Amino acid sequence: MSSSTDIAFADLASHRSGDAIPFYETEGQILELWDQLNELRLEQALLEAETTVPLMQQPLTDEEMDSQVTIAEKECLEARATYLLKQSVVEDVLIVDPVLKAVHSGLNATPTERALHPLIDRRDTLEIAHTNLSSTLQTLLKEAAMLSADSIRAMEKNRALTATLLVLAEKVQAQRDEIIMDPRFSAQLDGLRIDAATARQRWRIMKSVVAAVIAGSGVDWARDDTLRDLVLDDENEAD
Repeated sequence: MSSSTDIAFADLASHRSGDAIPFYETEGQILELWDQLNELRLEQALLEAETTVPLMQQPLTDEEMDSQVTIAEKECLEARATYLLKQSVVEDVLIVDPVLKAVHSGLNATPTERALHPLIDRRDTLEIAHTNLSSTLQTLLKEAAMLSADSIRAMEKNRALTATLLVLAEKVQAQRDEIIMDPRFSAQLDGLRIDAATARQRWRIMKSVVAAVIAGSGVDWARDDTLRDLVLDDENEAD
């Protein structure tokens, strides 16, 4: 649901003082009596349940006691469900009748029914908004679950790649150790190190000669970047 639709629903469902229905003292007394009647019905049901419990003539075993408790729990749940169903039916009848009159009475509606009509519209609007928000929430939860699953799969893949990388690193290190321990390769490495040291020494000698020639030539080598680098280059930086 778009944000503009959310704003429209919020504006339509916003409470306005003119929509309030006056609540009279008589109506409050009726509701109090209705609550008292429900409490009396509940107490009556409990008393009837107590009178129907059979008296135990002799002590019961643990198995018989568990069986009696299970039966009592089942009867209690059934009685509660029946009581709640009756209450729901009665309340629905009491609610639906004035709602139908407020919606369909038209010009013949009483002031109370006319005042109830905008509240019914707001209720319907809020139900639509609630349905849309619930749908959006379910979609977001589904997307979050999919992203979580993708994240878990990516972590598993990274873990597998890391394990493979460690195996390859161990193989490379083993090959290096094998080369170092092999006398043939060790001699070749020593020869390469000697050749590299000799080449580096020759390069230093040639560099020193070139720098001396440039410095003694009388050329203004300080103004030329290339010549200045040849003359002033530190030999330690090349190592």
